[in-house]
Amino acid sequence: MLLGALQENLVTLLTYDRDRAAIIRGLVDPALFGGPYREIVASIYHYIDRYKRPPAHHLPDLFSHILEGVDQHKASIYADIFDSIHQAHKETNAEYVMGQLEVFIKRQSLRTVAIDLAKALQRDTEASLAEAEQLIAGVTQAHLSVFDPGTRLSDKKRALSFLDLQQAALPTGIPELDKRGLGPTRKELFLYIANTKAGKTWFLIHLAKIALMHRFKVLHITLEMSEARCSQRYMQTFFAMAKRKEKLTTTKSVRDNLGRITDYEAYSLEPKVAMDSPNIRRQLERRIDRASARFLDNIIIKQFPTGSLTIPELNAYMDNLEATQHFTPDLMVLDYPDLMKIDKNNARLSIDEIYKDVRGVLVRRNIAGAVVSQSHRQAVKARVVGPENVAEAYSKIAHADTIITYTQTAQERQLGLARLHVAGGRNDQDNITIVISQQYGVGTFVIDSNRMIGNYWGIIPHELSEG
Repeated sequence: MLLGALQENLVTLLTYDRDRAAIIRGLVDPALFGGPYREIVASIYHYIDRYKRPPAHHLPDLFSHILEGVDQHKASIYADIFDSIHQAHKETNAEYVMGQLEVFIKRQSLRTVAIDLAKALQRDTEASLAEAEQLIAGVTQAHLSVFDPGTRLSDKKRALSFLDLQQAALPTGIPELDKRGLGPTRKELFLYIANTKAGKTWFLIHLAKIALMHRFKVLHITLEMSEARCSQRYMQTFFAMAKRKEKLTTTKSVRDNLGRITDYEAYSLEPKVAMDSPNIRRQLERRIDRASARFLDNIIIKQFPTGSLTIPELNAYMDNLEATQHFTPDLMVLDYPDLMKIDKNNARLSIDEIYKDVRGVLVRRNIAGAVVSQSHRQAVKARVVGPENVAEAYSKIAHADTIITYTQTAQERQLGLARLHVAGGRNDQDNITIVISQQYGVGTFVIDSNRMIGNYWGIIPHELSEG
């Protein structure tokens, strides 16, 4: 359908079709129309807003000043349009025209930003390219969700889709979380909060590892750690690699028949490979060859400079991955949003917007997302880190669907223990605590996990010797 004909058909519905006129009025900006149609539509909108009905046969009356004016050429153009609309209104295929409405909005929205887009591209600076990406992203996101009618409860497939939500959660390898469906989930934001130097990156790598082992694809975005250092950690976690060839000690729980923790036992762990081995490169190359097809092909690690990444750049990068690498992730881990480009003059509001926009990326792309954030200084002394301990912008937790916090006392650290607390679970039970044992020496975030029930603090020594 030609643009002129589509515009005229839309104006016809605006003029005569009461039900559809209201829909078009709510969706289409007059600026999307061209030529005399723009002025006509603006006047029709004003009439609809005032009288709550389309103008119908009164449309020419709205333009009597033009039809009876001195500019006979302009009056002739408007008269021809009104006559054509009047002749067509009983024969217009309203269903087809409304079916073309989404295409009309997309196409005309792109045309409205064409000049600004060209100017931005001509400036050819980092800021102008980001501006261009934002213009395109804004057009593609606008208005389009209203064309989905939503869920009718008699539609069994859509109404019962909640039964698939728990199964849709990606596994974490931590049974107490997995049985509650509290892993990263498509279109949702998984937030992990911990103190400085408390294993935030290790946790993201753990989630990525478990997802990869279940044949999911993972995109790891790092804004703090180099790709090389991040790759090292993945090699450690996948191949139980230590930095040095030495025995390590780890801890496992002892439980009674009710599942309560009654004690802890230490045991030695022998690294399979070590970075100080003279033939470490060859050892890792062999392991990579064996594991590539199974899972290593399914992860991409990408570093962006701290403080530079924007949401439009993230979208552009992911679009490029799809186009050039045919890589569409199931899980994106982002380490971490607070290190993206922010407005330093209004940091809290800017960070809040970033978290909201990151969640928007997940929703639009139908992928799961896991991010980390730092707790503030008072959390160091807290026995349980809660949402109130999140640093910089408390409002960021409002955009998270699942919130896990990490806590570790000095005594727990010496024993290789820590606690994960479900501080927020939009889809299932929260306010539960899980005790985990760890050994970062071989890249293992979780060796053993149990829900914290029973006399946990009674079996943790109040003081341990140094060293």
